[in-house]
Amino acid sequence: MNDQINVLLEVLEEIKQQNRELKASISNLPQPTESQGEVENRKNLAGIAKILEEQQEFHRRFREELCQVIAKLGERIYEMKSGITEVRISQDEATDKLLTELQTKQTTPEIKLSKYYLFDVKRWAEWLIWGVMIAVLACVIGWATHLYGVNQALDSHALRYRILRMELGYTQPNIASLDSLFSSEDSSDSIRKLRSRVTNYELAIERQAELQLQQQLLSQEQEALTQQLQQ
Repeated sequence: MNDQINVLLEVLEEIKQQNRELKASISNLPQPTESQGEVENRKNLAGIAKILEEQQEFHRRFREELCQVIAKLGERIYEMKSGITEVRISQDEATDKLLTELQTKQTTPEIKLSKYYLFDVKRWAEWLIWGVMIAVLACVIGWATHLYGVNQALDSHALRYRILRMELGYTQPNIASLDSLFSSEDSSDSIRKLRSRVTNYELAIERQAELQLQQQLLSQEQEALTQQLQQ
């Protein structure tokens, strides 16, 4: 800022020096003779004087404007310095406030830690309860699915029995004995024996099917060996 003011002052000094030189050059002009154009010289002098007055007025206005600019610039610099000072003060206050809050948070009593700990235990207990409820619900759904499958199997067996009754007729001795067996109340032992016979029969059928499958595999292997030996 001081450098700029010095430059402006130097410009003003140069302008003043030029005015002095111009006045000196005018004063050193030779006086015209009264006989060779006194009127024309007077006109020239009047024009030069007018030009000088205009130059002086211009320099005076320029100097005034320059002083106003310098004054406004100084006021602006002062305002900027004041604003920077206020900003620094506000920043310092905000920093002090933040440090105070951090110190307050760091000096938290231990009772809050225990509350957080209890909150964590409560949350884990809730998760455990939800997990048990979900597991129970899954077991119920699985058991219901199993019972549904068993009921479907029982329905299919009942349908088979009804088909046999329809095909063989109600007067068939076996069908009649089965109907009487399941309709009587004191037939639990007979039903148990019949269930055992049916289970043994089904196992025997399965075993017979396995033996037949093994025999088929053995016969196929024997045929393959015979073909290899013949080749």
